[in-house]
Amino acid sequence: MKRTMIYLPDDTHQGLRKIAFEHNTSIAELIRRAVDKVYGEDIEDIRDGEEEMAKYLADPSSATSWAELRPKKKVNV
Repeated sequence: MKRTMIYLPDDTHQGLRKIAFEHNTSIAELIRRAVDKVYGEDIEDIRDGEEEMAKYLADPSSATSWAELRPKKKVNV
């Protein structure tokens, strides 16, 4: 886990303090949950793309050619 610093409007901070207290958690945990909920799928997609790129760079012959992909995607160009 990496430490980061953010600036929040006073009202937002105050609201998060109250919610964190009511849920017996920290503001940081509330923010982590919110970020995961909003961006979690995008972050997974980025990781998947990076893994696929690493596989390709390690073995470019493993890539699917356009001729092989086109019938699967039913694309006519």
